[in-house]
Amino acid sequence: MKPLHQLAPGEKAFIVDMRNTILCEKLFEMGVFPGDLVEMKENNANTNSVVVKINNHTFNIYRPAAETIITNVVSFEMSLN
Repeated sequence: MKPLHQLAPGEKAFIVDMRNTILCEKLFEMGVFPGDLVEMKENNANTNSVVVKINNHTFNIYRPAAETIITNVVSFEMSLN
């Protein structure tokens, strides 16, 4: 497990825990919950934010807030199609 801000671009993970109550409430209001799959789109320390895709929506999250979102990295993907 690792914080959201440590994911590399293209890396996918499941949200396990949200440790910032204010951010947690905002994400709940936007339909984001623990267990949702997140894909890192952009992770640039110079911009002090990360861009992620969750539930087909793109979010720009302030880096210190992203540090409070704990994820479990997806180690493989499976398709039945």
